[in-house]
Amino acid sequence: MKKSSLSLICLAGLFLIALGCKKLPGIPTEETVAVDANSGLHSGTYNLNIVYFIPSNLDTVARYQQRLNGVMLHTQRFITKWMAQWGYSNKTIGLPLDANGKLKMSVIRGSQPKESYPYEGGAGAMMTEINAYFAANPGAKTSDHTLVITPTYSYGSNGDPSGGPFYGIGRWCFALDYTGLDTLNLGKPDDKFSTKWIGGLAHELGHGINLPHNGGAQSQNLLYGTSLMGTGNGTYGKAPTYLTPADVAILANGQLFSNATRTDWYSTPNCKIKKIYAKYENNSIIVSGKYSSDKVVKDIAFYHRNTATDNGGYASVTFAAKPIGTDSFHVSMPLSDFRDKANTNYEFTIRLVHENGSITGVPLSYSFVNGTPVLTFGDKRVYNKANWSITSFSSQETAEEDGAAVNVIDDAINTYWHSRWSSSSQSYPHTLVINMGAQLDVNRFTLRQRDSRRVKVVEILTSNNNNTWTSLGDFTLLNTTDSQDIILSQVKNFRYFKLNMKSSYDGEAFAALSEVGTYKD
Repeated sequence: MKKSSLSLICLAGLFLIALGCKKLPGIPTEETVAVDANSGLHSGTYNLNIVYFIPSNLDTVARYQQRLNGVMLHTQRFITKWMAQWGYSNKTIGLPLDANGKLKMSVIRGSQPKESYPYEGGAGAMMTEINAYFAANPGAKTSDHTLVITPTYSYGSNGDPSGGPFYGIGRWCFALDYTGLDTLNLGKPDDKFSTKWIGGLAHELGHGINLPHNGGAQSQNLLYGTSLMGTGNGTYGKAPTYLTPADVAILANGQLFSNATRTDWYSTPNCKIKKIYAKYENNSIIVSGKYSSDKVVKDIAFYHRNTATDNGGYASVTFAAKPIGTDSFHVSMPLSDFRDKANTNYEFTIRLVHENGSITGVPLSYSFVNGTPVLTFGDKRVYNKANWSITSFSSQETAEEDGAAVNVIDDAINTYWHSRWSSSSQSYPHTLVINMGAQLDVNRFTLRQRDSRRVKVVEILTSNNNNTWTSLGDFTLLNTTDSQDIILSQVKNFRYFKLNMKSSYDGEAFAALSEVGTYKD
């Protein structure tokens, strides 16, 4: 497939450095006491599908029902506590219960031995068989989210268990079971593995219920410990561990946390992020913006990832905010909450969380220079494009994605034009001709690239009759999603302009562009 897009699939590491934190008075701390495995679980309108998947040459692990009942009770209490801490006291994850109020699991015997379900690639094989089971037993599937637990395959020389898939992928998550997987072992000095594997289960469950990695804000880490979706799988149950406000902003709108019945869970909304403004002021990064959406935006999460040192996002600095009215947002993010402020580059992602659990994400970028953020992703105040139109284009992709040419003038930075690739694909040069509706004085073009298929060299031509063209020359665009300017040496007056795209950064034949505008200083 020629289309390229961002994906959020995390294969979380199992051996991570545990970060400790001094307990402070008055601050919620991690629950380390043993929990009653026979009571206290809560179900909801939608509940997590829990599957105990047994390869054909293995058997269940002793006391698995009682132990997993306790593990999921502990996990549910942890989630409930942090939902309440950040303002959602009536929200928690729904878990399936049997008639006796205990954890209900679908026990599925795999058709193949454990060797057919390895760590790498085993998830797909399991998912195929589990989906077939759900198709034959529709009552066993009560939501779009599934936790798969598999008996451990073997033990290392030190007694550490290992086995099949152990990660989150989409709305699925995978964990393993062994005899020591018991909340009674959490926090004990002589226990070597339960924190890692119970904490690991909770971490991967986080991925399966929509959470990306994040390390929280520094002020929160000092108060609450280690973010579960950072390296908290190494601290869960034995040292302060927490869910961040960004985590909770996403969870609160997810299917498993809702009492409402919907038929459009996770359907893609028609959401357009119209404007983003950014500035550094009063020792804070301040970002605001406008959007439109046919699915109400309930919460907004903000993620800052150091691209030089944090490939997986484990240490991402995160914040959360509520929308302002129905179409705006504003957040102030203190520099004191950032851990890395040396000369480095950051990816900044805005995640609009909709009422149906879907997330509209926009990745941007900026840098720190000598401890100061240099923000280049903010929009310029361009000419109003209400009367603009696309006069012609060399091609557009509308069969397999919304890559229509008109998207480059819709004032939405998360939409884009894409050259045709699904059939009769086109190669460079690619052209777009834009009619501004009137002759305007222009000395700057502003462009925003997509996150992939970025254009490298573009020739800009202008006209007043869409027939006779004057070239302004070739310009090399920046390889970034930030808004960027092409500055003319003098003001030009024209109605039409043509983008003649000549080459790409990835060397492929396909091109994309998110937005283009003009203005005069």
